Amino acid sequence: MDFRVGIGIDFHRFAPGRRLVLGGVDIPHDQGLLGHSDADVVLHALCDALLGAAALGDIGQHFPPTEERWRGISSVVLLRRVRELLEGAGFRPLQVDVA
Repeated sequence: MDFRVGIGIDFHRFAPGRRLVLGGVDIPHDQGLLGHSDADVVLHALCDALLGAAALGDIGQHFPPTEERWRGISSVVLLRRVRELLEGAGFRPLQVDVA
């Protein structure tokens, strides 16, 4: 069995007038996280860890903030795309841990 480990990290500043989305869930709050997409740090870190474990680059390579098509996008959509990339490369996660 081929065993791989990926470590992902993400962070964004708080900003007024933005949604706070963590793990794909809207959290009622007076501030959200500033970012090009929905700035979901949980799913961004997960995407980055999965891509890294599969040696498929990182989240910034696949979803660069310079591309308008990713502006405001749900990170759930990004995670689905990462799943497709993993499947296409023959990888299947066995376990994830997010803290």
